[in-house]
Amino acid sequence: MYCFKSKGVWKLMNIKLNEDIDKKIIDCLDNKVKDISAPENMFFKIRTEILKEKKGAFNNMKYRFFKPKIALIAGLLCIAATITCVATTTKNSFSWISTSSSGNITNTFPATDKVKSTVGFSPKYVEKFQGGFMFNGFNASNSALKNDQGNTVIKVKNADFYYKEDGATKDQILSLSATAINKNYFDNEINTNKYKYTNGNIIEYKGIKIYYETIYRKDVPADYVKTKEDERLINEGTVQINYGSDSVNEYKSQSVNWYEGGIEYCIINCAYDDVSKTAMIEMAKTVINK
Repeated sequence: MYCFKSKGVWKLMNIKLNEDIDKKIIDCLDNKVKDISAPENMFFKIRTEILKEKKGAFNNMKYRFFKPKIALIAGLLCIAATITCVATTTKNSFSWISTSSSGNITNTFPATDKVKSTVGFSPKYVEKFQGGFMFNGFNASNSALKNDQGNTVIKVKNADFYYKEDGATKDQILSLSATAINKNYFDNEINTNKYKYTNGNIIEYKGIKIYYETIYRKDVPADYVKTKEDERLINEGTVQINYGSDSVNEYKSQSVNWYEGGIEYCIINCAYDDVSKTAMIEMAKTVINK
C-alpha cells in the first residue's frame, strides 16, 4: 500500500507484549491524534514510556515515523519488532495507524488461498525476482486512516511479501506489499507527492503507471531534535526522518508503486545499493505480468 517501509529488520523477536500495551497506545493515539500540531516524535515518546514498564523491552524494538502515506509500508517492513505501531501524518491532516506482528510471519511460499484467507483479497505476487532475490516470508499488517477528529475513515489489510538475496546483511530488505483500496486514495497520495515523480520517474507499462522514488532516510532516537538542515531537506522532499533508532543512521532507499485491479502495490528496497532504478521497474513489471 504505502511505500513502507527505514532500516534494520528480519531479526524476529521472542518478546511477547500483552494486549494491555496496545490498548494504552491506542488510547493515547486517540487522544493525541486530534492535536495535529503536536511534534512528530510524540508517538514514540509515548510508546517508549509504556514499554519501560516491560523490563527493557524497548531496547530490542525499533519504531519509525513517515510523513507520506506512500512511505508507510517501508516502515512496517524495515522494523524489527514483534508488534509494530507506526503513526503517520499526511498533508491533509489525516493520520495512518498501522500494526503488524513478526510472530505471524510464515517462511513457506503461500498458496493463493492462504493469502486470500489472511488478507481478504487475492493480490499478484511472485516467488522470486531477477538478481537472485528469493521469497523469504509472508505476513499481513493492518492500517487505519483517522481524520483530525480522531475518527477512523477506513481500515485496510496489507499483504506483505519479503525477499532476500544470498549473503544479504540484516539491514538489507526487499519487499512487495499489496493493499485492496479505492483508487481515489492512491491518486490523492500521488498528487500530493507529485513533485517526486518528475524527470522520468513515471513509467507506463501495459497501460499501468509505475511511480519510482528514491529517497534518503535518517534513523534517529525518539528524543532527537531536528536541525535546520533537517527541516530544509524534509521540506524539499529529499529526506525522511524516522524516529526510534538507537543512534543516528543515514541511508538510501528505493520504491516503485502502482495500482492495478483495485489493488495498490509497492516494492521497497532498503540498503541493496547495487539495485538500479531499471531493476526496480523490472520487478514491478514482473508482478504486473504475473
